[in-house]
Amino acid sequence: MNGKMIEKLSAVLKGGSPIITAADVKHGVMEQVQLYFEADGEAVMDVINKDDLVQNFPDEGVYVLNKNGNPVKLVMFEGEEDMYFRTDGSTEEADEFADVPSVTFMNAVEAISMMKL
Repeated sequence: MNGKMIEKLSAVLKGGSPIITAADVKHGVMEQVQLYFEADGEAVMDVINKDDLVQNFPDEGVYVLNKNGNPVKLVMFEGEEDMYFRTDGSTEEADEFADVPSVTFMNAVEAISMMKL
């Protein structure tokens, strides 16, 4: 990862916006996301469900880490029966998170990174 990319991600976190790195979406509805946020000068990871994200959506906004390693703004909007999240600029009533991997996948990557072989 290059320095400019790290600076960009750091600026987003320091600005009070979490960065989503994984999402479980089933039948167009987000079940949970993995996100990082700033706490005491460090990036901290948590997994939260859709209700938590809707109720705690920060005024500073939320970003999603796309496949190119860039943070893209997540938009929350009200549909006929639910709140929806999208990064692609459309208003389709289904959640969309820039094709990030699943939370399960990211948990497996983290487990691999901690293995002592």
